[in-house]
Amino acid sequence: MILGNDLANGKVFSTPRVVEIPVPDISLSNPVAEERSSSVFPACAVTRAHRRKYGDVDLSDSFLCAGGGPESESETRVPLTGDSEAMLFVSPSVTPQLSLEINKKDLVLAQQSDPTLVSCFSAANSSDQYPRVYSVKDDVLMRTWYPPTAGDLGWNVFKQVLVPQQYRPKVLSLAHDSFSGHLGIRKTYHRILRHFFWPGLKNDVAKYCRSCHTCQISGKPNQVIPPAPLHPIPVLGEPFEHILIDCVGPLPKTKSGHQYLLTLMCVATRFPEAIPLRTLKVKPVVKALVNFFSIFGLPKAVQTDQGSNFMSKIFAQVVQSLGIKHRKSSAYHPESQGALERFHQTLKSMMRKFCLESQKEWDEGLPLLLLAVRESVQESLGFSPAELVFGHTVRGPLRLLKENFLSDTVAPKENVLDYVSSFRERLHKACAIARDALSATQGRMKRKLDVKAVQRKFEVGDKVLTLLPVPGSSLQAKFSGPYTVQAKLSDTDYVIDTPERRKKCRVCHINMMKPYFAG
Repeated sequence: MILGNDLANGKVFSTPRVVEIPVPDISLSNPVAEERSSSVFPACAVTRAHRRKYGDVDLSDSFLCAGGGPESESETRVPLTGDSEAMLFVSPSVTPQLSLEINKKDLVLAQQSDPTLVSCFSAANSSDQYPRVYSVKDDVLMRTWYPPTAGDLGWNVFKQVLVPQQYRPKVLSLAHDSFSGHLGIRKTYHRILRHFFWPGLKNDVAKYCRSCHTCQISGKPNQVIPPAPLHPIPVLGEPFEHILIDCVGPLPKTKSGHQYLLTLMCVATRFPEAIPLRTLKVKPVVKALVNFFSIFGLPKAVQTDQGSNFMSKIFAQVVQSLGIKHRKSSAYHPESQGALERFHQTLKSMMRKFCLESQKEWDEGLPLLLLAVRESVQESLGFSPAELVFGHTVRGPLRLLKENFLSDTVAPKENVLDYVSSFRERLHKACAIARDALSATQGRMKRKLDVKAVQRKFEVGDKVLTLLPVPGSSLQAKFSGPYTVQAKLSDTDYVIDTPERRKKCRVCHINMMKPYFAG
């Protein structure tokens, strides 16, 4: 802003000289200006464009900050140029919640002064002939842990850092809160075991999870057990050979316009993916699928429900042109894709807790929530999905904390060919162990669920009532019919005719059907 002559005592000229950078002295060509220049000083005005250009970026409204804004209202001076003395006032940037100000020296001192680790130090310094679990490496108390699925695999052994009492709340918070998705006791416990340990860890994890305020007010989703005998999903060998696909929504609309999720899961590794979408029309869905296939390759088969976007001609033409077999699950029976539906429950619970705790929109925290799911151990497989896909544990918050504890430890270098050979070997063995563990888990699950199951069957021509949603409402459901059974696809899937509906025939699961008795 330039002051008028009535306020500047006549020292402002009609044609002032404008410079980009302030200088100590300005020589004006006007003779009158030269006489008055001794009492006139150069000035500069900081525009809004320069403020945005040279100011720090405020991350308070992004998913990297779980807080509600800057920690302080104080201002910081930032020079515009190296030669200028003009300063720009901007707000300080927000420090991400993942920053850890911990070093190895503090860890060693805390371990030595912690009374709960005295017995561990004694075991590490014991002279027994048996192999010691505890050891002191570079002054850091460590523990060697062999997972139940390790067997004789030397590479599947974890070196755990013994955590003193003062650091345990931080470890529990990183393993459970915020970006870790508020997972359950077992998942949180196994995540910590891969990096840290202390006496009474499992009880501390259980107490921490049960007392979590966010988990208590969010609640736990209910799970309905179907009454029919269980038919487990066949155990496949190759990753991304068989893909489950589904859609979630509508969700609360975000600032980016996202209201839906396209979810995908590898049947063999349980590796999940969730892609936010603005609409569920077939073209955006197909485009998102092609992007996914460009990363992980073309599968042999994809399995979807009978949604209109998956049953369209465009979707059929795309999968056929890519050489992919399209399998359709039973209508209104989400148990046909049980692994993916269970992931939906977990992901929606994580997003609800993330929005409640951070006051952010769900699509902002989705990438880190997916990271938390991918690095969590699947109980049915014994490994995390990321380990079965990439062959190693991904670098998450807990691994970052461990690296800070062991910052001066240098990893031994390995030849490229040796690394590739060992990587393929351990990935092959991990997948084999995961298949065996999944088969055993499915067997135990089937024996448990089949206790109350009733074996039923229908013949072609039988009259049945079917549980179909009421038109105009997706929340209420009732039995409709009677309908006639046209074909039997398997022990659980039947084709029935629905002449009064838009689809004249549809595939239904036996758990959605009951016999109709004519008068």
